[in-house]
Amino acid sequence: MKTILITGCRAPIALDFSRSFFTEGYRVILVDSLHFPIGRWTCKKSSFYRLPSPRFATSAFIKDLKELIRKEEVTDVIPLCEEAFYIAMHKHTLKCNVWSCDSTLMNTLHNKQLFYEMAHTDLHIPETKIIAEFTDWEQSNAYVFKPIYSRFAVATIIGKSIESDFISEQEKTNWIAQKLVQGKEICVYSIWDQGVLSAYSSYYPRYRAGQGAGIYFEPVTHKKTFDMVKQFGHKIKAHGQLSFDVIIDISGNPHVIECNPRGTSGAHCLQDQLASSFFGKEKMYIPTKKSSAIKYGIAVYKPFIFFRKEIRNSRDVIYSASDIKPFMLQLISILELFYVMVTKRVSFLKATTYDIEWNNDGY
Repeated sequence: MKTILITGCRAPIALDFSRSFFTEGYRVILVDSLHFPIGRWTCKKSSFYRLPSPRFATSAFIKDLKELIRKEEVTDVIPLCEEAFYIAMHKHTLKCNVWSCDSTLMNTLHNKQLFYEMAHTDLHIPETKIIAEFTDWEQSNAYVFKPIYSRFAVATIIGKSIESDFISEQEKTNWIAQKLVQGKEICVYSIWDQGVLSAYSSYYPRYRAGQGAGIYFEPVTHKKTFDMVKQFGHKIKAHGQLSFDVIIDISGNPHVIECNPRGTSGAHCLQDQLASSFFGKEKMYIPTKKSSAIKYGIAVYKPFIFFRKEIRNSRDVIYSASDIKPFMLQLISILELFYVMVTKRVSFLKATTYDIEWNNDGY
């Protein structure tokens, strides 16, 4: 029997992962550096462990992770959040299968400038430049500006006229300018086994928390995007999870604007197929057609739409009749994030990744 260690169980997708693997008969170990991540409350697990912060105590995190793998006889590690980058750096020393690409490829995919240089012809990425080399300031409203390492679009500037001094000289090598493409954004999530596509989903993030993070996931299909992602993942021999943000232009052509080589909310669209996506005999799983939502997120960020029919009919990714504690105790998990927000003086979205972010620190 395989023992699956899932890290980053603060992510709501951790519930779908643990429920799927546990139901299929696997031993499930959940790990996080928060005290009360949402995954801690699920009954669909064997145990939960708190480890040191991957970002601020990397050596201790890796040391404790190795000991946990030995102690629990772990066969597979599936990182869900940005701790994946720290794990990838040491995956060759971990005595189990780690579902991630190697550390160099992980960093290249995450770094928005390196990603463009590597993949712009394969994935039709809009023209992207480091701001230190950008000169078209008179047309700045035709570009998107964002840090080369970022998540949830928390610092992204879209379609605004700005001056060259909006960011300090020393930071201009840490930001990129990307040509703005008009169209509909969809998000892609995929699972890979040494270059073989195991599962694929894409969704339209109709409602968001802030500018970037989706809280309502409406499944969509787009064949051109699927074909493009499948070819690219095979080319780079992707292993683990690979996610993309894509703009579909008015002509129906996809343009990839960034890559996340880790778990994202598209996993909600696969639900109980997640375990089979990693270890099933078949190698292609199609997502559900039912929309999902983080309903507490809807209540906080979009309270005036909470009782709309589409929200009522969507699946709450936290609630499960056979696993009720995450729904009942989610407020405790949210309060811990508010504590991080207040004590570290960051936004709520930044608080969700504060201690696990990968910004090439010490790479």
